[in-house]
Amino acid sequence: MPKQKQAKMRVTGISKDYKYKNWLNSTLNVTEPSIDYFKFADAFDGSQSATNYHYSDLLRKLSTGQSNKLTKIATLANSLYDTRNNHDTVFSRSYKQYWEVRNDSDSLEKTLRKENQETIVQLNKLTNNNIRRLAKKAHIADETPESIETVGKVKDLEDSTDESDKTCDINTVLSQTANLASDEVGKLNIIDLSSLTTLDILEAETSKERLDVIIEATKTKAVQLSLYAKNLITELCETTWSVQALRKTLHQTVFHEDFDLIAHSDFGFIEVTTRYFLDIMSSPQNPFNNVMLERTAASYLIIYIVNQLFLSNNDVIELGWLEREFYLTDRTKFDGILFKVGNKTICPALVEFSGGINDHTSLHKNSNDIKKLYFNMAKIMTETKTESLFCIRFYGHTIFFEKLVKYEDNMYRVVDATIEVPNTPRKLVAFIKKIPLIVAWKQAVIDYVID
Repeated sequence: MPKQKQAKMRVTGISKDYKYKNWLNSTLNVTEPSIDYFKFADAFDGSQSATNYHYSDLLRKLSTGQSNKLTKIATLANSLYDTRNNHDTVFSRSYKQYWEVRNDSDSLEKTLRKENQETIVQLNKLTNNNIRRLAKKAHIADETPESIETVGKVKDLEDSTDESDKTCDINTVLSQTANLASDEVGKLNIIDLSSLTTLDILEAETSKERLDVIIEATKTKAVQLSLYAKNLITELCETTWSVQALRKTLHQTVFHEDFDLIAHSDFGFIEVTTRYFLDIMSSPQNPFNNVMLERTAASYLIIYIVNQLFLSNNDVIELGWLEREFYLTDRTKFDGILFKVGNKTICPALVEFSGGINDHTSLHKNSNDIKKLYFNMAKIMTETKTESLFCIRFYGHTIFFEKLVKYEDNMYRVVDATIEVPNTPRKLVAFIKKIPLIVAWKQAVIDYVID
């Protein structure tokens, strides 16, 4: 009987241009597949910290949304990798020995590189000292425009050195994150602050203080909710997780004689969306528990939610849905575009639906849609010379409120809120808790248009 050909193990959600995809295929499509750390380290050929970031990121990517067989392989590899700091294990001893050998072989090259860098630093210091000495002499003789210019050059040189160091660090971060297995925007020269691995790399290549500064500079400012909204959120979150109990709390809390759609827009959004999702759950056949294709799901979720979110601002924001185009993105079509009322050359946000509900849309489509969004967002920002742009995505039971921010000439992806479809009372309460984040995201969009 002829020998059966071994079926190729399928890997989903990893880009076709992932740098180590050929290595991954070769190590998985053998008689005894594995994701061996040392073989990966040889293929990666980088520093110990960079190797570890990329290896753990790959294992994390292969542990979810894959076949049971591949998930098991990745989980076992991760369990073994986690013992690297346990000195009583065979893997730990092999790990230590491997890096001792690697570091010894690299030491000469590193020493030469370090000496070259130190030489450059010393030359810069000598140059700066000479400029200062000349400037001091000129100042003593006479504070002429020429001497002032010389002093200015010293400061400019020092400032440019600091900026050069920052640029070098960021370029290192970009080069590393672009080759991550989980990369979605790195190859677009965007640093993804929603990625844990990217945050680790950013901290390692710069500093914890620098990372904190970037996060603070790119985060969306919180907004002050109305008293009605605060009270309603508190009451609903303290209610028993049942449809009947939540509905009772809603009915007892929502009536206010002085309610104003504009002044209490946050309260109105909570009331309407909470009642809507409770009605969906109480319906004879909850549509969120069945298969729902992309556009149908969009009408039930993103379109409904965003229409309600911007209802009190429809004099500022115009919502365009399904197969919409923007003049700066050529013929690219989006599932939704937010425009400024009366001026469709101003677009604060794009919307993309990546599949429906329970329809098994692939990770590959989701990844492509993310790249499509951020490529075009970066293009719009460059053309319009703006510092930020926003987007909403839907994929796999989850709604994402995101933005692209420019800070110190670098692009950063920020995910402000992640909302799971509220198809149960527990998930509805989780949605309600995150409404302040959604309202803050909305206010940032409004500010973008008004400014």
